[in-house]
Amino acid sequence: MREFSAATQTGFNDGEADAPDAGPGMLAPDQDPEKLFTTFADELSSAGVRFDDTDGGAAGLGDIAGRLWRGAKEALRQLSYWKMKNRAGVVGRRGLGPVIDQLHADFPDLRIHLVGHSFGARVVSYAIAGISDVQPSPVKAVTLLQGAYSRFTFTERLPFRKGAGELTGLLNRIDGPLTVCFSSHDRALGTFYPLASAAAGEDAAAVEDPLFRWRAMGSHGAYQSQTQALGDAGASYPFEPGQILNLDSSGVVAKDEGPSGAHSDIFHEELTWVAAAAGRLNPA
Repeated sequence: MREFSAATQTGFNDGEADAPDAGPGMLAPDQDPEKLFTTFADELSSAGVRFDDTDGGAAGLGDIAGRLWRGAKEALRQLSYWKMKNRAGVVGRRGLGPVIDQLHADFPDLRIHLVGHSFGARVVSYAIAGISDVQPSPVKAVTLLQGAYSRFTFTERLPFRKGAGELTGLLNRIDGPLTVCFSSHDRALGTFYPLASAAAGEDAAAVEDPLFRWRAMGSHGAYQSQTQALGDAGASYPFEPGQILNLDSSGVVAKDEGPSGAHSDIFHEELTWVAAAAGRLNPA
């Protein structure tokens, strides 16, 4: 997996400015592969995945080698997700950002509203870093649904080391709110995402939550930002230009869809209303 990571390197950090390109923590030299694969297998089992071997296996769990193999495949899958996540940032900054600039140049009165799910949330967020700093910004709202990137990306002072989030200071490039919809039922981001991120033995200070440093936007919301529950369609929200509003969507985004949990459970009128209201697209 380390060879695969090196061969597909696009530059790594998880939303921390000036972070070294070290790769995901699961590839750290001090990681015990057997322990890592077993951890992934255990989480898959907790999510309802069965590991039956060809002989049925005791209690339907299969043999140890089978569990390790399943865990290893899940670790590789998570590594491929990390690669896509990093590329999403590159696409946003170097691809979508310049496209927005060109649209603004061609159609100065055009109001642009960005909505992204999962890696798409990273694309639209990093597009903000790729647009020109013009005021007022043509981007009138950014809405994130189960965002698959670090909840510390916009943080001015990181709580676990000196430094800031990679997109700190760029919220003024949005002439409207940045809304983060998150759910505690998103197992892809609440469980597997931080496990892939974490390096063995790090962050001993985070006693209450050993995976604190690697929590995602889509599972916990943006760090130290205003938070309230997702309301019904038609609800009023305290949107402010250049400000983050977290909306806890756990009461709606809750459908358990296999190992990923509710990660893709985003087709709800309540969420549609949020995107419309944030961009002032609703008739009211």
